[in-house]
Amino acid sequence: MNTRFATAYRRMALAFFALSSLLATALQALAAPVEVTDFGSNPGRLRMFKYVPSGLPPSSPLVVVMHGCTQNARDYGAESGWIELADRLKLALALPEQSQSNNPRNCFNWFVIAHNRRGQGEALSIKQMVDKMKADHGIDSSRVFVTGLSAGGAMTSVMLATYPDVFAGGGIVAGLPYGCANDPSPFMPTQALQCMSSGHPSSLPSPSGLPGMSFPPFTFPLPPGVCQLFPLPICPSGASAASGFTASELGDLVRQASSHNGPFPKVSIWHGSSDPTVSPVNASEEMLQWTNVHGVKAEPVVSDTVNGFPHHVFNNSAGKAVVETFSITGMGHGDPINPGTGPDRCGTAAPFVLDVNICASLFMAKFWGLAP
Repeated sequence: MNTRFATAYRRMALAFFALSSLLATALQALAAPVEVTDFGSNPGRLRMFKYVPSGLPPSSPLVVVMHGCTQNARDYGAESGWIELADRLKLALALPEQSQSNNPRNCFNWFVIAHNRRGQGEALSIKQMVDKMKADHGIDSSRVFVTGLSAGGAMTSVMLATYPDVFAGGGIVAGLPYGCANDPSPFMPTQALQCMSSGHPSSLPSPSGLPGMSFPPFTFPLPPGVCQLFPLPICPSGASAASGFTASELGDLVRQASSHNGPFPKVSIWHGSSDPTVSPVNASEEMLQWTNVHGVKAEPVVSDTVNGFPHHVFNNSAGKAVVETFSITGMGHGDPINPGTGPDRCGTAAPFVLDVNICASLFMAKFWGLAP
């Protein structure tokens, strides 16, 4: 009798675990982004995925989430914590995806002239994804945001600059300022590589689109507070910034990217202080670019630490935060996350998605007013 009972118990246990596994797989499938194929002319030849949580109320926010090089939209959406946050905060996601036919390393072509201008290339494809989400899901047009990592972060800069009338805010993670690089082809990323390493281009494109002539970079003294924001190699010696642009020139690059007169999107900037791939000087330039666009001083009104990391906030004349920066001390190239359960946790560790005890996605959502 005992043997029969034990056998029956084992069978029931195996059935239970099998059912649990099937249920978990089904739930995971339900939580996976789905591909959308009919979202416009798609001149940039990108793929579109979306994630819409069940019970999404009318007039919900939309966040456009862009992966980095060698990544894909679906994995990055989950690993960065955005899919979890979409369920938790009831917001929709649009997830553009690059292909190797467009870029050999699956990078968004933020540095290519044909793709970093309003009304053309990949920038227009991403704008068309936003339009599709608005049409299909009743998205609140005043609460559309964009974020991305690395090349996705640089493409976030492109979208904020070229479509400031579309986005209420953005989050740039390990990215670059808009306008730093304008190469003729993804297979000739000369300026892109220079910008990544030093924060300024080594050449200007000629009118014909062929590689331009080299020119010496401009320099400008670091504004007060910059060295307190980012531990740059140039700060200890007190030298001038190794940048090709002044703050005003950086701002002009955004102002000239569209006919929009404002208001401009609010911007959250994240960068690892030990990033060997995209120099942290780019984060400083992003701060200079967007504070200049907003017409505010490059001096923070709030300087504190969040989860142990330096955090700075820049307010406009109305006292509203329009730019914030996070310098993730000691972090290399990647997206900061904080896995686990709890109100301030999200994300899953993976290559270039780094467990450093702070989840950038959640704090961006707070900065944008999407989370308490």
